[in-house]
Amino acid sequence: MTWLNVLWLVLFLGKVETRQQAVLDFLLGLIRVQRETIRSLNNGRDKRLNDQQRRRLAILARAVPHDFLQDIAALSYSPDTFLRWYRRLVHQKYSSESRQRQGRPTTSSETVGLVRCLAEENPTWGYRRIVGALKHLGVSLSKNTVARILEDRGLNPAPKRARSWRQFLEQQWSSMVSADFFTVELTRGWGIQRVHVLVMMHLATRRIHIAGIVDEPTQAWLVQIARNETDEAHGFLKEGSYFIHDRAAVFGEKFKTTLAAAGVTTVKLPARSPNLNAHVERVIRSIREECLDRFVIFSRGQLEHLLREYVAFYNEERPHQGLENRLVSSKQGKSEGRIRRRTRLGGLLNFYDRVSG
Repeated sequence: MTWLNVLWLVLFLGKVETRQQAVLDFLLGLIRVQRETIRSLNNGRDKRLNDQQRRRLAILARAVPHDFLQDIAALSYSPDTFLRWYRRLVHQKYSSESRQRQGRPTTSSETVGLVRCLAEENPTWGYRRIVGALKHLGVSLSKNTVARILEDRGLNPAPKRARSWRQFLEQQWSSMVSADFFTVELTRGWGIQRVHVLVMMHLATRRIHIAGIVDEPTQAWLVQIARNETDEAHGFLKEGSYFIHDRAAVFGEKFKTTLAAAGVTTVKLPARSPNLNAHVERVIRSIREECLDRFVIFSRGQLEHLLREYVAFYNEERPHQGLENRLVSSKQGKSEGRIRRRTRLGGLLNFYDRVSG
């Protein structure tokens, strides 16, 4: 007796109990699945069941007695297979994706990054202070949410959130000016003349300035430089600045007194510590490699011209790696328009920007 005969016999008797009804539904579903599998095989496709077919059989097999499933050996699907499909169906219903749709929405990654940024850049800010800053930016978060975000990222509360050395130095740089001498050889006739150049750098902005050129620096010359650079209108040193210099004897007491009278504090570096003046040392190397080493310099006037052009290029046109490749002047380039090339010193120094038209 075939499966169809069994089904017609059960229907004819009209005495279908609940258990028999489950078996009947399962067999009907099995027949439909087998027909679909045969059609797929005839069309050259894989005869394995798809997810929709597995889901249909899993729901029907849940109500079928286990011993009856054991007897259906010809199906090539074991009872554990049907039960595994059913467990998978239940798992999908209560998966994490379904739970995410319930309750409060999760905090976006952009907001999490903003909270972390505010906490790292402001070590003294507590949770409530961060919540206030976020509200000003149009972001609404509770104090507990901010605390959870910082805890998940290993950031301590405000009293225990220590500043890094980089943050400490960056806060001090706004009032620091570093200076140093470097030498340049001029070609005079058949000989060589050495001159000294005093360069200054504002550490916060990386802006540089050539304070003077002299054959041999003296204390009297440096005192005049101090007066020039503390001038209210054109001086590079402002009141409240810290002037960092090495231990050269030329930086004498008269020089320090002149700066102190204008509100500038001098800071002498320890002995044998060139790394403590690393920024100005690096810019001196850039001046040599990118400009002066490419020329034979015959006069002080030529040297002044080269340095003036390079300083303008460095401050206005040269991307600086210490500033994330931004210009020292903080000018923002355009993203559209025709690309223009501007040159200095006969094409040695080039700057590219976009112009309209």
